[in-house]
Amino acid sequence: MPFRHTDSPILKQTSLWRLLLHLPSTIKLLWRLLKDRRVPFLGKFVFALALAYLAWPIDLIPDFIFPIIGQLDDVAILLAGARYLMRSTPPQILEEHLAQLK
Repeated sequence: MPFRHTDSPILKQTSLWRLLLHLPSTIKLLWRLLKDRRVPFLGKFVFALALAYLAWPIDLIPDFIFPIIGQLDDVAILLAGARYLMRSTPPQILEEHLAQLK
């Protein structure tokens, strides 16, 4: 079972829109979390599945049939995977990485 600490103030601020607004910092944070051995494997695995979904040729909503909606589902799945990775990371590790990014 992944570590979930939902009363952390940082984790409460990880809305999908906030992740999009701070995309460069989010990408750096995700890369650091993927390299950190203290981050639970399940969180990394779920994020890797979200990345694999982008490369998979079959979509839930095909991009060529519904161009905008088809691309939004790709972004939503990727952001949901990123959010799961952050929420499965113990808060002290997440805060450590955020402090090093600033």
